[in-house]
Amino acid sequence: MTSSSRALVLNWRLKLSALGLSIFLWALVQTEPTNQETFSSVPVRVQIADTGWTTSGAPTPATVELRLGGPAREIIRLAREGTSIRVPVGAIGSRDTLITLRREWVELGQRSGLTVESVSPSTIRVSFEPARTRLIPVSMRMVGRVRDHLALAAGIELSPQLVRVRGPESRLAGLDSVPLIPFDLSTLSRSGAFTVAVDTAGLLGASIVPPTATLGIRVEDMVERILDVTVEAVGGPGEDAVVAEPAVVQVRLSGARSVVTALDPARLRVWVPPEFLQGMAPGEERVVRVQLEGVPPLVVAVPGIERIRVRRAIDQAGGDPLGGSR
Repeated sequence: MTSSSRALVLNWRLKLSALGLSIFLWALVQTEPTNQETFSSVPVRVQIADTGWTTSGAPTPATVELRLGGPAREIIRLAREGTSIRVPVGAIGSRDTLITLRREWVELGQRSGLTVESVSPSTIRVSFEPARTRLIPVSMRMVGRVRDHLALAAGIELSPQLVRVRGPESRLAGLDSVPLIPFDLSTLSRSGAFTVAVDTAGLLGASIVPPTATLGIRVEDMVERILDVTVEAVGGPGEDAVVAEPAVVQVRLSGARSVVTALDPARLRVWVPPEFLQGMAPGEERVVRVQLEGVPPLVVAVPGIERIRVRRAIDQAGGDPLGGSR
């Protein structure tokens, strides 16, 4: 037998094998068991072609029950991936509309052999209203506190500060800000940029662009620093001087290393409000609360004592400035 004849016989054998395999696979598919399955709580999504309108809320009902038939493996895959009913709406004829659901609106993806046997309930009610688009500020929400060994070294940066919101006119009319999902500061272990989603819980029927914002957060090791600050106790014009005891108060500062070490002690002020000193007679003593000013943001300052003793000095013949006799 020549080589060409052997090749021809071999090719025929390969072709017959391929044909046999194809027939076997086809028969396997045909004999695969079919099944029926009920899918509960399938979401209904309304898509409006007219950009001048939007839904004023979720359809009623917002979910339906589907009964599907087909190969068991395809039903299992669809159950794992999920499905929905997308309801296309062209022109808006009425603000309140009853829509009959069609089986072809069920999203089955590329699943072959699946059929929609029933949709229950078969109708939904949808309310429409004019759409509005606004640029609305984003608001941050922080929960928790930075871990004990860390501290914020700068204010938290938010980007973007505005988002474009399109939704029902009635919902957007009184909206002054759009909140982010709360960010837990206790989860921070380093500085960085963190993506946080916009909280859409109260914005049903609205679309937001972009749907996320970035928080720029800078943290450093926490340090402490103690400063001695002179107490200021000054009475009204024309009144005798006031003596503070103690005259110097220690202030304990804590915060991010770069912020605390860069703090100028001269900006701190421990003082007694003048109204606490009104009506003091010469030689009179009072215990008053001091106030602390000049503490920069992100720094915690605690005075060593919160109350001091003040005494109105005596300035007359036969007495010294501290009220003693000559």
